[in-house]
Amino acid sequence: MVEVDWTGEDVVALRAAMRRSRYEFARLVGVTPRTVVLWEKGRTTRMHAASRRLLDRVLSEADPVVVARFERAITAGHDAASDTEDTSAALVRNTKLGRDSAPEYADIRAAPIGLDKEVEDDDVRRRELLAYIGAGLAGHAADLVASEPEKLLATLDAGSISERRLGLLEGAADVLGSQVVQVPPHQLLQTTLEQFRIVRGCLGERQATLHQIRLVRTAGRLANVVGEILFNEGHFGQARNWYTTAIHAAQDIGDRYSEDIALAGLTYLPTYSDRPREVLDLLAPRLAEDPRTGAAAAWLWGMAARAHATLDDADQFAYCVEKSALSLETVAGQDLPVGIFSFRPEKLAFYQAVGYAKLRRPVETARAAAHAMSLYDPCETMEPALVKFEHATALLDSGEIEEACSVATSAITNGHTYIGMTVTKRAKQFDEALSPLRRTRATADWRAHAAIALDPSTIRA
Repeated sequence: MVEVDWTGEDVVALRAAMRRSRYEFARLVGVTPRTVVLWEKGRTTRMHAASRRLLDRVLSEADPVVVARFERAITAGHDAASDTEDTSAALVRNTKLGRDSAPEYADIRAAPIGLDKEVEDDDVRRRELLAYIGAGLAGHAADLVASEPEKLLATLDAGSISERRLGLLEGAADVLGSQVVQVPPHQLLQTTLEQFRIVRGCLGERQATLHQIRLVRTAGRLANVVGEILFNEGHFGQARNWYTTAIHAAQDIGDRYSEDIALAGLTYLPTYSDRPREVLDLLAPRLAEDPRTGAAAAWLWGMAARAHATLDDADQFAYCVEKSALSLETVAGQDLPVGIFSFRPEKLAFYQAVGYAKLRRPVETARAAAHAMSLYDPCETMEPALVKFEHATALLDSGEIEEACSVATSAITNGHTYIGMTVTKRAKQFDEALSPLRRTRATADWRAHAAIALDPSTIRA
């Protein structure tokens, strides 16, 4: 069966294929004849989701012959006019014979006056009903009671985005959220901005409430992707604007999960600016609510753990790591997609490695780093490299200089590694820790390979 977006022409084609009058068709669908008039006369370019579901149901239950006739009509367009003309001719003959001899098969182009008469009759019936039930309404009030429901439906129909198009926009946002950790982020900026502009344009039109909520959620997710890209390119000021936009979008629709994801992204900025107290200030209001379930909550606890480790608070680091792990335990593995809209066990292991390195505990650092590397998708562009730097730092603290340089070199020479802001910053930190130590062949090899990461001009904007 062909996919139908249900324009006014599609409704006309279905009614003609079913050989039904407007009144009969309205009763079959479960709406008033006035609504059918509004649909067919093109006052709405696309139906409201609830209206489309009614029409989908009628089509799915129709006789195969009717379905075939309808599909020919909507695929052939005006070429199918001959079928409609035959129908119209039959309708004229039936009308001449009288109502008792044949049903009133009225086509919109064949008998517009008779069809409008049906709508007028329906108005009369509704006014009579009001009188029968003793509503006590008259004049303008009675007209409003009878007409306003259909007018509201027409308003809702006027700007409704199709389910298919909305699904494509949502799917594109999810794909971009995954790709941003698998390809050089700047490659996605143009595409993400174009998608964001499309979604924002749809939000500027009148949409069904449920569609409006989904569009706002999609816009927030795309804003999160843009924030991630700008952060990785070192544009912290602009990244802050986009992360904040993502937070406001999530708050607008009451989507706490998306709000927490965007908050975690925003927290990257003070984290990589070496301002751990600002990290904790950002997270404090949310963590005071003690979120205990889900990937987003796990991410917030993980960010707090890193900040506490930077402040040399081992107890709070351990506490936050435990809270993060417990939150992850509430989520099935298949519900933890790769990308920035989730938080996976390998990321928690990475944060543990970072924390242990800050706390100068090389054995635990190496263990957590090894665990993280065993879980990470090697195609990710940055975090596996960052994990290797934590492992290299732990080896350096243990006096294993050659092995440390080897691991650090592998972090930046890996074909998947993107030399962005985070990798560059971590490479410089490792190089600074290496500087006071004696120069060896390993350190010389490291600096030869690390030149691209240590030179600020190589960072792509």
